[in-house]
Amino acid sequence: MGIQLNDNNAELKPKNEKQHMAVIDIGTNSTRMLIFRDDDGQLIRVNKSVRYTRMGQDVNKTGHLHPDAQKRNYEALEEFKSIAEDYAVKGFYLFGTSAMRDAQNAEDYVAFIKEKLGFDIEIIAGEEEAELGFVGVSQCFDEKILIFDIGGGSTELIYGEKNEIKKMMSINLGCVRCTEEYLISDPPTLQELERLNERIYSEFQQRTENFLPKKPYKLIGIGGTATSLSTIKQELKTYDSEMVHKSMITKAELEAMIDKLAGQTIQERKTIVGLEAKRADIILAGALLLLNILKITGEDSFMVCDYDNLEGAAYRHFMAKKNNV
Repeated sequence: MGIQLNDNNAELKPKNEKQHMAVIDIGTNSTRMLIFRDDDGQLIRVNKSVRYTRMGQDVNKTGHLHPDAQKRNYEALEEFKSIAEDYAVKGFYLFGTSAMRDAQNAEDYVAFIKEKLGFDIEIIAGEEEAELGFVGVSQCFDEKILIFDIGGGSTELIYGEKNEIKKMMSINLGCVRCTEEYLISDPPTLQELERLNERIYSEFQQRTENFLPKKPYKLIGIGGTATSLSTIKQELKTYDSEMVHKSMITKAELEAMIDKLAGQTIQERKTIVGLEAKRADIILAGALLLLNILKITGEDSFMVCDYDNLEGAAYRHFMAKKNNV
């Protein structure tokens, strides 16, 4: 089983000659949809869409999904449904992650979406989120891999060998959660940065004490923080999957980016070539989370992978079942 990208363009023209399926990830920062088809066991990515819905807005403070976040997400799902109709999509799988796990009113929102749009949403555990990420990434690598996925509300770590997960964990620290709790000033003060950095390192060191595998292994980053840092490094005005996939970022390059980001206001970050404007407020926290992953692993660099839990969900919930895997 392999995965192939049809085109570098994220949103392609409809093609209805083959049966299409869709998976939708309702994340803490963004809501993403992958439309794909199964060509004799090979997953062909046809369309990948993203909307920055910030479902994690104030969830850490209130324990509830914010009404504005629910509205943004509903509008994104409504738009995705329309896009999917253009591709004659035959089946959907939707899953919610950290923000929906933590929100006390998430089930009410799930019922609302079912009533209005006919979509079923499964709220998955952090461990299952990690597993889907591994399934997506493992289609690209045969060697021992340690994957990290920095989300808006949590960070997942997954270690595997020969396409088999050996261990995984979910840590309740993500770029939206950390930004809201620690980076209050614009730009953040040195004290805010130090407090956040100390919190991340302490939490990561404590949680991974008996988790990290023996070397050698390949350290791989997936998700918006890793891919965004790659596009910033390469100064990509338009997202290019082929340029991002399997690109490398060194610890020195990451530290230089953090120094630059830390001295800029959110408005100034919005002008950075390669950075989505709606990620400008959370990219610094994401970069600090990533830097501390390099610290605890002792690695000097990591590889970016453009395949993640969307591809994993596509394979697990459609392709594997179809092929009786």
